[in-house]
Amino acid sequence: MYEAILKSATRNPEFKFKVRNTPFPRTNSLKERKTGTDAGAIIFVTAVTYSMILTTICGFCVAERVNRLKHIQVISGV
Repeated sequence: MYEAILKSATRNPEFKFKVRNTPFPRTNSLKERKTGTDAGAIIFVTAVTYSMILTTICGFCVAERVNRLKHIQVISGV
């Protein structure tokens, strides 16, 4: 489409252009990051997630035990 616009703007039906994209080479830090820490980061995040889930569940159980809310509800007939 751009070539058609430029052909009409320059009034040259033989006009052609090419676009070339040459990315920069990868740096050493990018190469090290790709090969090194992916599995370790996934294991760390998974371990933290599981520990937080377990802590939350145990926290509710301990709070129930301390406050004795279920016992109070049974006594009051709820």
